[in-house]
Amino acid sequence: MFSSPFLPLPTELKIATTTLRDDLLVVQVVSTKKRSCCPLCFCPAERRHSQYTRIVADLPCAGFRIQLILHVRRFFCDHADCIRKIFTERLPAFVLPWARLTVRLCEALQSVGLATSGELGTRLAERLAIQTSPTTLLRRIMVLPTGTVERVVELGIDDFSFRRGRK
Repeated sequence: MFSSPFLPLPTELKIATTTLRDDLLVVQVVSTKKRSCCPLCFCPAERRHSQYTRIVADLPCAGFRIQLILHVRRFFCDHADCIRKIFTERLPAFVLPWARLTVRLCEALQSVGLATSGELGTRLAERLAIQTSPTTLLRRIMVLPTGTVERVVELGIDDFSFRRGRK
């Protein structure tokens, strides 16, 4: 197992194998952490239950789309007061729970969406070897927090709604 400078991974993840299919680079990634903390009670657990695979998209590398196959483990929570008995190890800095995109790919999509939006953003992302849709770009923008509301200087009134009898 190794890590690559072209595909930087967190320290607890290592590359097991890589396979090239057309313009898609499939990378098998294995977690090397000895223990993981329960997401509810935050107690460390070492007793493994099982493992499963997650397929996650990542930023492109050298013109190839990247598909990560994460081999993630499940652990038993041995804390008596915790209601969760089995949990999956978390990788919050790299991929969020239930996400199908890495955090860095989400941030790249948000940047493309904020700069261009919609259809134009999709065409730009395609040139950058990122596969996305206009709806995905708009969803990534809508997830961002809104800015604080400043003091209102001018307020417009919708004349058309007054004409239709609405207030």
